[in-house]
Amino acid sequence: MSDQALREKVIQISRLMLSMGLTVGTSGNVSARCEDGASFLITPSGMDYEAVIPDDIVKVSVAAGERTGRRVPSIETGLHREIYLARRDVGAIVHVHSPLAAGLAVARKPLPVIADMCALAFGGQVEVAEYATSGSPELAVNVVEALGSRNAVLMANHGSLGVGSDLDQALFICDLLEKMCLTYYCAALAGGAVPITNEAISILKSGVGRTYGQPGAAKGECLP
Repeated sequence: MSDQALREKVIQISRLMLSMGLTVGTSGNVSARCEDGASFLITPSGMDYEAVIPDDIVKVSVAAGERTGRRVPSIETGLHREIYLARRDVGAIVHVHSPLAAGLAVARKPLPVIADMCALAFGGQVEVAEYATSGSPELAVNVVEALGSRNAVLMANHGSLGVGSDLDQALFICDLLEKMCLTYYCAALAGGAVPITNEAISILKSGVGRTYGQPGAAKGECLP
């Protein structure tokens, strides 16, 4: 995808993030790795998503962190960069402040693997990154550590974050996380959630996780 098309896609996903109730106002941020793999595009800091145009999206070098563009990028640019450095498989990142996931983040409680979808989409239990102030290098380090090889992470007293091979998948992860948090709360009212065993998780990943869907189709967006 060309840089121009990717800029437009970043804007589309950021507006969807807002309309889906996954964040409010100008909070949250969205980025995507460029086709060359050496840089990424990220939303600007503190701008109304409905007013953002392609030229407002900032380009950042993954290796050096150098920025190109007329706007100041998101304060979490360093966090996105550290994830791209640590995870070559990640093509896009969506950071949200959805209320149900944020509830667990504030309680500093991880989301266990309570359904097949959690194992297949998230890659395991969604951990809580230790608290650090927004935009700080410490937060970036904490989030990368807690994310590990999985696709979602909770950020203590802050929000949550989803990663994917592309922007649609990263947004899907954030949306699914919010819905699984609702399921977790409902289970708590019914007496408590019972997580899936590690053995079952392994079976899921090696079985339906490899065979579900049509050949050549993107995995993870529609799970059983």
